[in-house]
Amino acid sequence: MRFEEDIEKFADTVTDLARDLIAPRSLSETLNRITQLAVDTLAGCDHAGVLLVRPGRRVEAVASTSQLVEGSDKAQGDLGEGPCFDAAREGRSYRVVDMRTETRWPRYAPAARELGIGAMMGFQLFAEPDSLAALDLYSEEPYTLTPKSQQLAWLFASHAAVAIAGSRGGDELRIEG
Repeated sequence: MRFEEDIEKFADTVTDLARDLIAPRSLSETLNRITQLAVDTLAGCDHAGVLLVRPGRRVEAVASTSQLVEGSDKAQGDLGEGPCFDAAREGRSYRVVDMRTETRWPRYAPAARELGIGAMMGFQLFAEPDSLAALDLYSEEPYTLTPKSQQLAWLFASHAAVAIAGSRGGDELRIEG
């Protein structure tokens, strides 16, 4: 079930998501569950992933629902720019309404268009001294990720961050790679 306009239904779903995400799982299982739930519940989201930025700006796709996500994460790492790369590093969210007209990331935008990305959003999940992470949400069509989608996705990302913290059991997050 996907939501955008019906906030009450979404609030109920977020409660269910929180319960689902807090279930005991390994970190890898939690990250994969987060990306699948994002696609299943967020309006306009066709693909999702978690991008990790290591020291030296090395980027890893640690969870993804598709090759599109992995290609996007690789491009952002190779080019050193992009909405999810910047969300991880800067602790804020970014929304690209139409990748065809995007100018904030002049090297990344053409690569994203080639991958078939129409719109996307990125949200910081956590910031540790040795790693930063962002939740990446993608749409194949432009104009499908609205301001309301961004607000609801921010709420989802906040729950995802809590689930990640729970899955690491109080230890520092270290995804070996």
